Amino acid sequence: MSSRALRKLQSSTDLPSPVEDDEETRAPARSRAGGNAFSLLLNDSCSESEVKEDDDVESSRTDLEPVNNRKKKKRKKKTGKKIVARSSEDNLEMDEVEASVRWVEDTLGPAPVQPLQQEEKPHPLSEILRIESKHLNPENEMIRIYGRSVVQAETRQRKQRGRTILRGSLLVTPKPSWPKAKGTGLSMRLMEGEQDGQWFTWDHSPQYQAVQMEFLKAVESLNPDLIMKILNSHPMHIDSMLQLAEICKMGDDSATAAELLERTLYALESSFHPCFNLTSGNSHLEYRRQENRSFFIALFRHTNYVASRACYRTALELSKILLNLDPEEDPLAAILMVDFFSLRSREYQWLIDLHHIWDKHRNLSQLPNMSYSIALATFHLSLADSSKTEEADRLMKNALISFPEVLLPLLDKCSIEADPSVSAHSYFLDTRSSPPALSTLCTLYVERTHHCWKEPEVLPWLERNCREVIKVIDDKDESVSQSIENRRNRYQGLPRSIHRHVLMSEISAAVSQLPPNLARAAALSWDPLPPTNSINTYVSPPRQPTVLDDPSALGLFFRSLLPNFNPADPLPDGAVGGQEEGAGDLRNSVHNLLGAMRDLLGNIQVAEARAEAEDEASDDDVPRDWD
Repeated sequence: MSSRALRKLQSSTDLPSPVEDDEETRAPARSRAGGNAFSLLLNDSCSESEVKEDDDVESSRTDLEPVNNRKKKKRKKKTGKKIVARSSEDNLEMDEVEASVRWVEDTLGPAPVQPLQQEEKPHPLSEILRIESKHLNPENEMIRIYGRSVVQAETRQRKQRGRTILRGSLLVTPKPSWPKAKGTGLSMRLMEGEQDGQWFTWDHSPQYQAVQMEFLKAVESLNPDLIMKILNSHPMHIDSMLQLAEICKMGDDSATAAELLERTLYALESSFHPCFNLTSGNSHLEYRRQENRSFFIALFRHTNYVASRACYRTALELSKILLNLDPEEDPLAAILMVDFFSLRSREYQWLIDLHHIWDKHRNLSQLPNMSYSIALATFHLSLADSSKTEEADRLMKNALISFPEVLLPLLDKCSIEADPSVSAHSYFLDTRSSPPALSTLCTLYVERTHHCWKEPEVLPWLERNCREVIKVIDDKDESVSQSIENRRNRYQGLPRSIHRHVLMSEISAAVSQLPPNLARAAALSWDPLPPTNSINTYVSPPRQPTVLDDPSALGLFFRSLLPNFNPADPLPDGAVGGQEEGAGDLRNSVHNLLGAMRDLLGNIQVAEARAEAEDEASDDDVPRDWD
């Protein structure tokens, strides 16, 4: 008897309960609605082996008690699963597969055992430069400094001004008043190369290139209204926003300048390639490509604006991004300011780890900012761990011996009167023979980081190490003579990246020490000091040379009055003799006036009135003694 007949006979002998009758009468109704019209044909076409297998299974089931049979039915209705028995044909197929596998192993031998793949450890530099996205938002740091209620009140007011919802950004918080960053003509593509990591570059559409040429003409005309006209018609043009931000900064409108920089970063971030990830540390940009420089420049200036709001932890993360974009070249010399941000944000251990990992590759110990900052960071850690005091003293002495040009300007900037044994020592006074490149680096560090040395616990430590260093110098230790030789031979010039950093930092004391050829060069706000091996897509219109193109204050004054006047220009056609004579007299008078004023300014001598100035100084400016 077949299994189908046994099931029919068994269902007829059982007397289900009324509840089960309802469930069973509903179940066939559902099966009829969704049944298959070919199910009878499929059931009739069962093979004899399957029927025999079903008979064996059903015969084993009939030996069980009928009481358990009802319980199994209830369990089946709850789970909705059926017991599927493997047929003899399936067993034959499995045997054939196993036999074929054995034949292959006997013929070709057993499969080789693959070794376990060991996870590659990330490079220590990528770990130390890892970006923490939570620190990229300056509002988080503002909440920690000023409180949540103050920051949220300002954010709520900005949200009420508009209802436009913009795409989220990692670097900045977009404002509702900004235009949408769609259809800007910017796109990013992945470059093929043999360098480590993924290298990308921006591409400009033909429409964007036409707008860029209009911008170059507007810059050469020295007319800000033309740049405003471009922004009105193309509100997301990158270089126009960078140039207008500098114009607003010169007009003491720092809020508008900062907003334009944020809008620039938002437009650039909206055109990122899907594989370009700032936080991974594996995405890089090449600075010598003209289209990529805008992102470097906007990020550098945004970092300085964030730092001016005392958000030094955010500025440190932004500096990490600058180092990750091109770690080998570092085109904006972010290494010269990363130590300041780490000291102000109290990330002392991070700075020490960076110096330890990158010193051999980048020679960080030859930079005065890193030598002094590493010593100061180690001293702050020694306040909690006394075992690091000896290491902090060693680093401080090494910094004083290696870069004595820093000490006296640093104390003067901190309004501290040094000990006479230090201020009168020839090793610290005779720094006129120092190379100009080293003097620029020391001035840049003193002007930027002198606030970190004003803390009360730092001054006694600095004084003690200065006195010990004087003893080492008087004993004519070998390290002193080696330091003098290194300073004389190493710092013969600065790379273009450091010159670019000095110009963009706008620290006047350091800018005045730039070489004369760089001071005379045209430093454009949207592309300061382009690389010598630059890959240019756009060529600026040639500017006519003028006699007044000189770095002197007098020349700049006359050029600001008459930017388009050039005494070397030929006279216009059709000029009569009288007009020619008048024009010639005008040029002669201009040249004579320039010469007279140069002589006047050159002969001016400033009288020394130091005693009077000290008497009129306020109590806050009075230098403090070490004792």
